[in-house]
Amino acid sequence: MQKVLLLGLFIFTASGVLSQSRMNKELMLTLVNNARANDCKCGSEKQKAAPALVWDDALERAAQKHANDMARKKFFSHTGSDKSTLSQRVDREKFDWSAVGENIAMGHHDEEMAVDGWMKSPGHCKNIMNPDFKYMGAAVSSNGQYWVQVFADKADE
Repeated sequence: MQKVLLLGLFIFTASGVLSQSRMNKELMLTLVNNARANDCKCGSEKQKAAPALVWDDALERAAQKHANDMARKKFFSHTGSDKSTLSQRVDREKFDWSAVGENIAMGHHDEEMAVDGWMKSPGHCKNIMNPDFKYMGAAVSSNGQYWVQVFADKADE
């Protein structure tokens, strides 16, 4: 079986704007699914509408732990402070995946701003629009600075 791993990162700085430290997961899922409901362009590449994603708590835990790790250790990367990869972090949460992807961002102060930023970035947009992904979890770090989305499909589906 082939496993697919896709990564994207986005930095946004907003001076004088405080970020939130709790994410509204229903709003995040709605914003992402609204984007997936329509054809769009990710950079110069056309993307077809994709089926709605389903929230997954294991992917949310992987996203939350990575967001908090970046905040605590003050770094910004798809690689964890313990050198973990996205696939290792998802495996730790007992999600048996066949495809997995991650978007990270820094500096957004709400869900709308984070999703809007990702949709304006070709690589992040492609992750959001990827029809191979069926599940999503997302989180913002405890200090409100780091946003992480984790997308996946289950190996047994």
